Amino acid sequence: MVDRARRCLLGLPLIVPAAVARAADETPETSLTVLAEPVRPYSYQDADGRPTGYAIELMQEMLRRCRLGSQVEFNSWTSAYQRALAEPRVLLVSIVRLPEREPYFYWLGPTASRRAYLYRLKSRADVRVSTLDSVRGYRIGVIRDDATERDLLARGFELGRQLDRSPDHAALLRKLFAGRCDLIALNSTVAAATFESFGYDFGRVEPVLKLSDFKLYMGLSRSSTPALHARLQAAWESMRRDGTVAALAARYPAVSLQD
Repeated sequence: MVDRARRCLLGLPLIVPAAVARAADETPETSLTVLAEPVRPYSYQDADGRPTGYAIELMQEMLRRCRLGSQVEFNSWTSAYQRALAEPRVLLVSIVRLPEREPYFYWLGPTASRRAYLYRLKSRADVRVSTLDSVRGYRIGVIRDDATERDLLARGFELGRQLDRSPDHAALLRKLFAGRCDLIALNSTVAAATFESFGYDFGRVEPVLKLSDFKLYMGLSRSSTPALHARLQAAWESMRRDGTVAALAARYPAVSLQD
């Protein structure tokens, strides 16, 4: 044991038993890294710390049919997205399919509809919004690399001018209640639960403008093998055909499969 520790400290190679080495070689083919943002009802941890939610359950059933294991990790959307771009065999359980993202992932879905709105504090009667053009004079809080941020950038909004970027929902909400943002962009499906999870009263805000409708998918990193994608795609199609997707969605009333 001492010799093993010394080798690690010195950066010397360790001799790994053949059986362990074979297991390490096989792991990439039998397991995926699953990355999720902690947002109800799609992906979160239950009272015992176990991953759960609509997107998590979809993923678990899909991998069960493929006889694949998984390691689920929760992180900010920005961190999860960047890792999925850089690493093979990474599955994002919930991601909007945008044209600019098309070449970077294998897409599985659609899994749900996503409708984004701009929200303001009810106390901010001075923030008057009627059209998208009327928003340009205000500071809008967005999540970095989120679909709504990308959509607003495509419509001519600018970072540092109209758009104020946050790394996660915690920072986004802090800025809203501190008056550093006039409006924030949120998926209406997760808005109430997101406020609650960070200790804020959702009753203090109101939607003032619908921004967009998108479809959510699961995204497999493009550096994964086509064979792995084919296995997952076959499992997904079987779930869709036999009613599993619809049955899981019915267990989460906030989730919509339609536009």
